[in-house]
Amino acid sequence: MKAKQWFNLHAWAGLFVGILLLITCLSGTLATLSHEIEYLSDTQFRALTHTSSTDFVAIENTLAQRYPGGQVISIMRHQQPYLATEVSLKWQQQFLFVYVDGATGQWLGEGQWGRVSRFLRNWHMNLSMGWTGKLIVTSLAIVLVILVFTSPIVYRQWWRHFLKKPRQLQTTNRSSWADWHKLLGLWSYWFIVVMAITGVWYLVEHGLQTAKIAHYVTPPATVAQLQSNAEQPLATSTMIGAAQQTFPSLLIRAIQYPTKANKPVVVLGDNDDILVRLRANKVYLDAASAQVLAVQKAAELPLLARIKDTADPLHFGNFAGLGTKLIWAVFGFLMTCICMAGLYMNWLRVKRKQPSLLKWFGVIGVASMLLIGYSLLLTVQTFSVRQAPPTVYSPVLGISQGNN
Repeated sequence: MKAKQWFNLHAWAGLFVGILLLITCLSGTLATLSHEIEYLSDTQFRALTHTSSTDFVAIENTLAQRYPGGQVISIMRHQQPYLATEVSLKWQQQFLFVYVDGATGQWLGEGQWGRVSRFLRNWHMNLSMGWTGKLIVTSLAIVLVILVFTSPIVYRQWWRHFLKKPRQLQTTNRSSWADWHKLLGLWSYWFIVVMAITGVWYLVEHGLQTAKIAHYVTPPATVAQLQSNAEQPLATSTMIGAAQQTFPSLLIRAIQYPTKANKPVVVLGDNDDILVRLRANKVYLDAASAQVLAVQKAAELPLLARIKDTADPLHFGNFAGLGTKLIWAVFGFLMTCICMAGLYMNWLRVKRKQPSLLKWFGVIGVASMLLIGYSLLLTVQTFSVRQAPPTVYSPVLGISQGNN
């Protein structure tokens, strides 16, 4: 291909769904720091003690005092110690989030399902449109791959321009926008590559899920064939103790109670593995007896399962504390600016021949705008909706049990 053809391919990929890519970059950037945004918005999202230890007994006692008759669906402590521990609770037949200090169990506040992090996650992940929205979002990875591949070809001798001073940005000067577009693209190239790779994985994963092709570790027979009388499940502290005894090196951060019969309690945590999400290390237990059914360790996962558990931390930068999240947010913002500059440059290039903004957008551009508007409206209407499960196989809070 000739240089002009490569340039046209690069420009086409950026313009084809440019506005949709721009919004996806923006929502992803905000989603990266969504819990930090909540932290700044309200004290109930802030832990009082910044330590990594979690006192599940204290949390259980606090819940029993404040929500007698309620049932725990899950307890989850964030990787970042400054964030409050979240408890999903079935309370008076409704779903409720309860926020506590993980180290002391002190009650901090409560709220419904809808919040900033939920809104941004729904919008970024699938435009709040389920299967179709996820296909649209993950398909943008193809556009990113084209942009990643064509950028070094279009920008000749790019390695010489990392420190090149760009021209002063002027509203109607396309060359000045091109300078900034190239400079930001150079410094953000590694990040765009990461987004393209993880995006391609999400697209592949979506295809595997749609085709119902197994691509994760299947729980062993002891879990799959569980026949448990969990009408009187044991307390959280009992479950945590059994899991810790079996998997001593596990830094436990979460527990999930089943909402279906003959399903296990799952205890999750960290085990000094690099780039894996919370669910990579876990212990399966019988809710009625706290018997350990199976243990899963990230270090023992097969390749495909390990990739699946690595994609999220790598995509959102949530693997080394606030530092990496801030780095990902900064480069996510730069990527958003690159998309915006690319669109504006294209408009400046063609507006003399095509002064109509609507015609410049074209059918795809108008469709993208309508899709974004529809998805935003849909997200506003649906992100706060969450019903409590009909049945939760967890202890009823405030009721003493001999096995606790």
